[in-house]
Amino acid sequence: WYQRRVRGAMFAVVKRTWSTFTKDTKRAILAIMGLGLVLVIVVIATVSKSASIREPKAATIWDEIRLPTTVVPSHYDVKLKIDMTNERFTGTEDVYIEVKETTSVILIHINDVHNKTTGYEMNVTKSEVYRLDQGVVGDSIAIKHEFPYSKNSFYVLKMKKDLEPGNYKMYFEWESRLVRGLEGIYISSYKEDGVEKKVLASQMEPLAARKVMPCFDEPSFKANFSMEITAEKIYPLVLWNMPQKSKKSVDAAWDKFTFETSVKMSTYLLAFIVADFKCTNPPLMTSNGVKVRTCGRKVPVSKDHDAYSAGITKVIIEEYEKFYGTKFPLPKIDSVAVPDFSAGAMENWGLILYRETALLYDPAKDTYNNKARVNTVVAHELAHQWFGNLVTMKWWNDLWLNEGFASYVEWIGTNKSEPNWNYYDFQTYSDKSRAFGIDSYMSSRPTSIAVSKPDDITAQFDSISYSKGSAMLVQAKMFMDGSGSKTENFEDAIKSYVQEFQYSNAEQTDLYKQLDTVYGKKKDTSKDRVNIVDVMNTWTLQMNFPVLDVRRYNDNHVAISQRRFLISGSDTSGDKVSPYGYQWYVPIEYQTKDGITKFEWLKPHSTNLVEFDFDGENTNFIRLNINSAGYYIVNYSYDLNKRLTTHFDKSKEVYKTLTTPEAQGMLYDTFLLISAGYK
Repeated sequence: WYQRRVRGAMFAVVKRTWSTFTKDTKRAILAIMGLGLVLVIVVIATVSKSASIREPKAATIWDEIRLPTTVVPSHYDVKLKIDMTNERFTGTEDVYIEVKETTSVILIHINDVHNKTTGYEMNVTKSEVYRLDQGVVGDSIAIKHEFPYSKNSFYVLKMKKDLEPGNYKMYFEWESRLVRGLEGIYISSYKEDGVEKKVLASQMEPLAARKVMPCFDEPSFKANFSMEITAEKIYPLVLWNMPQKSKKSVDAAWDKFTFETSVKMSTYLLAFIVADFKCTNPPLMTSNGVKVRTCGRKVPVSKDHDAYSAGITKVIIEEYEKFYGTKFPLPKIDSVAVPDFSAGAMENWGLILYRETALLYDPAKDTYNNKARVNTVVAHELAHQWFGNLVTMKWWNDLWLNEGFASYVEWIGTNKSEPNWNYYDFQTYSDKSRAFGIDSYMSSRPTSIAVSKPDDITAQFDSISYSKGSAMLVQAKMFMDGSGSKTENFEDAIKSYVQEFQYSNAEQTDLYKQLDTVYGKKKDTSKDRVNIVDVMNTWTLQMNFPVLDVRRYNDNHVAISQRRFLISGSDTSGDKVSPYGYQWYVPIEYQTKDGITKFEWLKPHSTNLVEFDFDGENTNFIRLNINSAGYYIVNYSYDLNKRLTTHFDKSKEVYKTLTTPEAQGMLYDTFLLISAGYK
């Protein structure tokens, strides 16, 4: 009743006020009200349309970080125009795709986010989709909506009708800025004779190919690439992954470079150089006809600072062809020293980019350490040309397969190019101790982890992937061949793995299966042998490492058991759960005073008894982890430690029989045990 009385009183007031207005005033008020109503309707419609196109509320396939496998690329035909003067570039491309399952949506990666600090942006100005019928392009297929989805760097094409399984072609045109960041294609600069010069360089790994062109920017979406680059004549050196096929003058200011079609490869391996640089001339040639050059600024290359890296590149490629059992797949390998580069180097297939200090070497001024750095970085990046480029991880959770393996294999290249360095001994323990420095804490992580967002990918470029990955492969070589220089069984498994998965993708389990096959044929043919897949999973799917406790069991036996090692000792507050309870399959090589190396497995939740003569003269001893090849530390009981240190006292001649990694290992084990409060 009260509300009705109030509404009635308000209506009476409005009616009396309205009656006092003239006709013209009433018309003006009604016109304003009508215009306001129209504006409200337009705003509502615009907001509704924007909401439906830009940011759909409902969960859709573009809310997932991973691309769906309903659409896969087979070939990209890319044309770029690089305008260094105005720091912009434009592009067009045909992307040939196969639709595997009926779908009404195509997702492709782009980077459309405009960052005011870095200037990154990509503006797609045209997109079309065509059906291919036996290679013949048909009519354009209508697109219902298209929009960038910035959250996951997708460009979404919603078709008016479903695309049935078959072959199609996508066409894109776009424009973007050249930035001075260190991702995608970017501008670097340097001074020569007092004049500032520009360089276009690139860095695609892990997620920056989408900053250059629309692409399926995941490792498993491999395809062939054709590339055409138009650049200003003042930058005569234009390089891409494959050799240049032709160069044509467009006009007085521009040249057009066309390159040979690439092998099947992942987008993160694409690379570009546009510069006024100089290269090794004449180029070197490997025994299998691969052209080798080092390129960089004119002044250092003119002084032959490229000679050392070019020379060892040739030698190392030839050695890796033997190790992998597969010829280098490309006709050339260019190594380029870039003034500004985020990493030490990047293994782009056929066009490796380096920091200048990691590639150029001046024997008149640079130190021995400079030379060693150039050698090992070159060896590392060349190792990737097979393990990483030819065979690529399916997804970033197995990044350690790329980086750990390249870190391991680099000793093979360095030993061949600099045989007097004895680099294997140095690398073996440096990788292991570097990994221990991180992996002995609860803040560590498993070598293989789930990746659910971009930050998870970049976080994996650490010592766990590189150094622990390498150390685990040293250990794998040990249980396949022993800790000495022999690598026959391990190499056989690697060769089979590369040959089976070349130009494709693999997971860590695929490598383990190859190791297991060779292990079962050549190392242990018994029915109750360990399965190498199970072995490796305990090392890659849980963090940390074991400490082996070696104790007197009785008068005739020593007991060996394991437990998780942590610097914090028994404090595991805030701990992470392990699927294996922090127990490992531990490969153990050991010796007693007879000097014969013996091998056995310490399995999870078990204790091994080893026959041992506790002689009264204390001359017998037991020493575990020969050549420090195992990824674990050893904690001897007081009496066994005394026997060991007495025998290998530094003042005795027998101390010299310890290898460098063994001596380092015994010292570092002691350091870690003391740091963790062991007595």
